[in-house]
Amino acid sequence: MNCDGCLEKLERYVDRELTDQELVEVRGHLERCPPCEHRFQLQAGLKRLVKLSCDQGTAPPTLRQKLVQILF
Repeated sequence: MNCDGCLEKLERYVDRELTDQELVEVRGHLERCPPCEHRFQLQAGLKRLVKLSCDQGTAPPTLRQKLVQILF
């Protein structure tokens, strides 16, 4: 698997929606590719942040700022 293929499947990897074969391929690529691993950590962290914010009933004031920094 190359970086483009990994990044294409990364969101589904974070959401645990990949087939077993895709999971093995993406995980293997992430183990060998620090830039893609970093991208994965960012996406997983963002998902945790959003989930935590939503579970609290209200989003913290810094959420918008962090999202803007990550997205732009």
